[in-house]
Amino acid sequence: MKNILFSTTHFNTVENGPAFFANLLFEKTKTSNEIDLRILTEDVGNDSKKIYKLKLQQNIFNRFFYQFFRIRKYHSKSVAITKRFKFDILVYNNAFTGVLSTMSNLCPVVVMINDYNRIDFIASKFELSKKYFKNLLLFKLEKTAAINANTVVVNSIFLKDTIHELYGIPKIKIKVLYKGIDIGKYQFRLRDKFPPKINILFVKGGYENGGFHDLIDAISSLKNSSIKITIIGPREIDIPLLEKYIKEKGIKSFELFGPTKPELLKKYFNKADIFCVPSHKEALGVANMEALACGIPVISTNVGGIPEVLDYGKCGWLIEAKNSIQLAEAINECINNPRKRVEKSKYGYNYVQKFNSKNLINNFIDIIDVL
Repeated sequence: MKNILFSTTHFNTVENGPAFFANLLFEKTKTSNEIDLRILTEDVGNDSKKIYKLKLQQNIFNRFFYQFFRIRKYHSKSVAITKRFKFDILVYNNAFTGVLSTMSNLCPVVVMINDYNRIDFIASKFELSKKYFKNLLLFKLEKTAAINANTVVVNSIFLKDTIHELYGIPKIKIKVLYKGIDIGKYQFRLRDKFPPKINILFVKGGYENGGFHDLIDAISSLKNSSIKITIIGPREIDIPLLEKYIKEKGIKSFELFGPTKPELLKKYFNKADIFCVPSHKEALGVANMEALACGIPVISTNVGGIPEVLDYGKCGWLIEAKNSIQLAEAINECINNPRKRVEKSKYGYNYVQKFNSKNLINNFIDIIDVL
């Protein structure tokens, strides 16, 4: 049996793919005879003996250096846990958080890179700002962690190629582990006919990178009163700003919700008629998998790992990012071409089986088994 300590900054609050993956992996390994997996996190509302709580709190005094303070705390806590739980492998769900552990001789360390936000930020134009230099340092830490780790796990072929090229890491060291979903927990239903009010669902915590404004602009341009939009995921503090933008664009039928737990999200997927997150960048896009499992027509963008999930357009509509005109055309075609949307949805349901979480544990074991 492999003893694994899995460190993740987000666990109880599921706002993104990495947190969703951490929960899924934890649940799937509870009864495993091959893995004893424990969680180390600062975000937990669970009193399980297999979860170690890290006490961290961000405030006005440590806000700028909080990420670096967090790195030290995770490493020191990992060292302390070895007295209670002799783990064989240490996994960091966020690579740069594990940079100190990758430079120690504690045990083999696996780091996961789930997005390319820092790479993309640093690749943009130089600017004299605290934000730029903070992200530059985080970029350097992530790169250092990736270089020193025993294995780097990414969630798409796109991200593997990106990390290999920009960090100079041999491809053999980078493993692709697609984040899966438990397909059996989703209710598949073809949207062959739409109701009088067509519900378009958008689920994304980082709503700006998710293309929120592009979607609202596209729907506004259609001037279709039969469309309703449901927005889920933005921070509560941002909701009034989003509501204002929607109203300014003349859209009257909408709902706005903050971060929502996966089990509650399912009811919104089941009610949705179209799923649309026209991302500006996305390493993979787990929410698109969920939509395919529910039979919802999917409209997204040809960026990052999204084409891998949508089989390069066979499972849904792929458009250019930041192009509200193309997006409006795709939405219009999806609404008015039932034959095409049913064809894509049927194909999508068959295709999404490759991302079934039933395969996740075996794939994860295959990666760590050689360490």
